[in-house]
Order: sequence, then structure tokens, then C-alpha cells
Amino acid sequence: MNKILWIILFFLLLLIGKSRGVKTFFSFLLSMILIIIYIILMGLGLNAIILALIICILASIISIFFLNGYSKKTISAFLGVMAVLVIVFIILYIIGNRASIGGFGDESLETIGAFSYDINYSMVKVMIGMYLVSVIGTIIDTSISVSSAMNEVLENNPKIKKDELYKSGMNIGADILSTTINTLYFALISTFIGFFMWHRFMSIELIINYKVFAQDIILLLITFIGSILIIPITSYISSRLLLKKK
Repeated sequence: MNKILWIILFFLLLLIGKSRGVKTFFSFLLSMILIIIYIILMGLGLNAIILALIICILASIISIFFLNGYSKKTISAFLGVMAVLVIVFIILYIIGNRASIGGFGDESLETIGAFSYDINYSMVKVMIGMYLVSVIGTIIDTSISVSSAMNEVLENNPKIKKDELYKSGMNIGADILSTTINTLYFALISTFIGFFMWHRFMSIELIINYKVFAQDIILLLITFIGSILIIPITSYISSRLLLKKK
């Protein structure tokens, strides 16, 4: 069944996206390979945070340059992603060490009871790394959308000024943002439907204080923050770089 779904996915991408669709398919496979390598290297004892940062940079290169080519708009998007990645990392590092977001709570004892707890690895680092990898996709998508749209605005109005182009980028980002926020929210909350059903007889106060629930809420909020910050940062970089003379 999995093979059939892969084949359907490939042919749909080929049918709808033509050569761009094929590139999308192979970039997806490359991203999967990166995650597998990330898990293997982390299992060998390498620092999860450093690995996650490397994976995020490589994933950004694949998603931006491999799919969209090398141009001012893709350079702008990439620089915006790198800037937000640094900011998100700093926030995560502070929160991760203060809130101890790593590890499992009491609600997960039945799931992990058969495994050894002596893994000799920082679960806080694992969680920070996981959050970085989870956030990067949304940031990349928003950044390239804003940068590409601003490039279209410039092509239609070559005499536009930097401040006007920046304002256009912010307006475009505002339109994208509402859809992004809703998509992220429903993607997360849908994964908790089973969790809520399993704990439906417990008080809401107890449920929202479960560690697994708190961890995902932190991830959602961090993703929201990254999705918001990428708009003004990419708009600023694009308004300067796109208008820069060769």
C-alpha cells in the first residue's frame, strides 16, 4: 500500500508540477534522508542541537535553491531563514534550559516503561533540536513566498522605492500569515484528538499540565513566532537586495 501511495504522489507531482513537481519529489526524498542521517548521528552521541542546525541549513538550501534556482529572491529568502533560525534557536535555548522541556512526563510511563531510562543523553538538547527541525519548514515556505511575491512586484513596477517594496512585502506577509497560523493550529490540535479522548474523564487543568501537551504547545508558539518574524525580516532583506544594482 505504501508503494502505491508513493507512486500516486510522484505521478500527481509530475502531472501538476511537471519538472518542478519532479524536483519537489526528489527534494522531499532528500529531506527524508537528512532526517534519517540526523537520527543516526544523534544516536552515535553527537550534539543534537548542532546537528539540528546543520540539518536546517541543508534543508533550507535544498528547499530554496534546488527548487527555485539561484537568484536575488532566493538569496533574500535564504538570508531571512538564517536570521530567524538564529533568533528561534536563542529563544529555544533559553526556554529549554529554564522550562526543562525535554524528556517524558508521568503520562508516558506506560509507553516507555519497557525501555531503559539510562540513555546518557540530554533530552533537553533532543527537544531543542526537534523543535528547530519542526519549525524550519514553515519558515522556509513563508520566506520564499514573500520574497517571490516581492520580486513580482518589482518586475511590474521597476521604479518602486525600497520603502514601498518593503511595505508591499509586509502586506503580502500579512495575507500569508493568517492562513499559516490556522494551518499550524489545526495540524497540531488534530494530533491531540486521540489524546483528549483517552483522557476525557480528567479535568482540563490536569490535561493542559501534562508534559507532552505543554511541549507541543511550546512548539506551536515557537512556530508561530518564527512564522511572524520571517515576514518583516525577509521583507527588509528583499527590499534591499532586490533593488541592489549588479
